[in-house]
Amino acid sequence: MTRYIVGIDPGKKGAIAFLAKDFSQAQVYPMPEFEEDLINLLAVNKDKILYVAIEKQQPFPEQGISSTFKLGKHYGILLGILKTLEIPFEEIPPQRWRKAILGSCKGKRKILKKLSLEKARNLFPEINIGKNDGKADALLLAEYARRTLFNQFKLKYQKSGGNDEK
Repeated sequence: MTRYIVGIDPGKKGAIAFLAKDFSQAQVYPMPEFEEDLINLLAVNKDKILYVAIEKQQPFPEQGISSTFKLGKHYGILLGILKTLEIPFEEIPPQRWRKAILGSCKGKRKILKKLSLEKARNLFPEINIGKNDGKADALLLAEYARRTLFNQFKLKYQKSGGNDEK
C-alpha cells in the first residue's frame, strides 16, 4: 500500500496534497467546501496517511474581523478532525516551510504566491496547479514535511514500536 505525507493549506482557497513517501505519486485536492467532505477525504485515506503538515494560521492586521474568525474556525475544525482520526500532524509556520523550500519567506504576498506557484510547477510538473496558490502551498508543505519532519517522525515512531510499512 502506498503511504502518504500530507500537506494542508487551510485557507478558503487552500488545498490538501498527498505525496507518496517514495516520490511515486502526488495528488492535490482543493479545500472541500463542506466539513463532511473534508472528514470523508481524510477518513477514507486515514490508513494511508503517515503524517500531516498543516500550515499554522494566525491573524494578520489587514484581515477583517469576520474573515479572521472564519479562518480560525475552519483551522480549529481541521485540527479537531486530525486529532479525532488520530492522524499525526504538526503545525508549520509559513515562514519555516517557505524558507526551506523557496529559499525566502519575505516579500509581498503577490511575490510569495508567484514563487510558490513556480516552485510547485517545477517539482510537480505532472499536476495541473493552474493559478491556485493554495494547491501550490499544500504541495510544498507536504514536500517540506517529506524532506524534514517525516524523518524525525519516523525515528520516534519506530522507537515506539511502530512500523510505517503497514
